[in-house]
Amino acid sequence: MKVHWNPFEWGDPGPRIKVVIRHTEDEIRLGVGLDYPEPVAVMALMALLDTGAQTTIIHSALATSRKLTMTDANVPARGIGGQCFCDEYACSISFPNSDLPGIGTTRVLAREFKELHHVVLIGRDIMRTWKMDFDPRAKSVIITPYAS
Repeated sequence: MKVHWNPFEWGDPGPRIKVVIRHTEDEIRLGVGLDYPEPVAVMALMALLDTGAQTTIIHSALATSRKLTMTDANVPARGIGGQCFCDEYACSISFPNSDLPGIGTTRVLAREFKELHHVVLIGRDIMRTWKMDFDPRAKSVIITPYAS
């Protein structure tokens, strides 16, 4: 998968990909008759590949609108702005229109974002399963999954 990124252009928010955040398959299978929203892709402008983030973080409004299951509250997290406390949710994540494998069950942290450029920050917890090559002249990042 090739992702555009021009780090030399002021205002370029970084490398972004399309993701789908939804309930885990087990939750959907066991929750027959419950109201689960249809999966909706978060467009490429919204999901930032954040090599500085240890854990994947989603906007708290996304966790609420997707009706994700909270697994823990007030989990400490450290970011560029210092320490904060986030709620933790279980979800599945997939990457449509790519050869990147989805993740059936994972945890994500949720919080309000100061910047509205993104609603998902893909952290190293997910990116560690990928090989990422940055080509500054081509202004792109090539992402390939590691073989299992």
